[in-house]
Amino acid sequence: MADLIVDASLDDTNRDLKAILDEYNNAQKNAKEDQGVWGQSDVASAMNAFANNWYVHRDAIQSRLSKLSDRVDKACSAWNDADKQLADSLQVDNSQ
Repeated sequence: MADLIVDASLDDTNRDLKAILDEYNNAQKNAKEDQGVWGQSDVASAMNAFANNWYVHRDAIQSRLSKLSDRVDKACSAWNDADKQLADSLQVDNSQ
């Protein structure tokens, strides 16, 4: 039963990291699309300025998230491979 928890946790983490990275990758596009939501022009302008001005930090975070996501991808793949190998080793050969 413990292997299912690890597997689900890795998959959940992997999915969440990809969703967060997607948000970071689309932050400026989303800020432009959401300008009408803010209503008052000075609020929309402030939100646009915020989205555009923190690109240095956003780029650093994106880079780190991307590396972490790649590592979690590899961990998921390694876990699935190990789980399959262990399951295969427990198979009983009834052909004899």
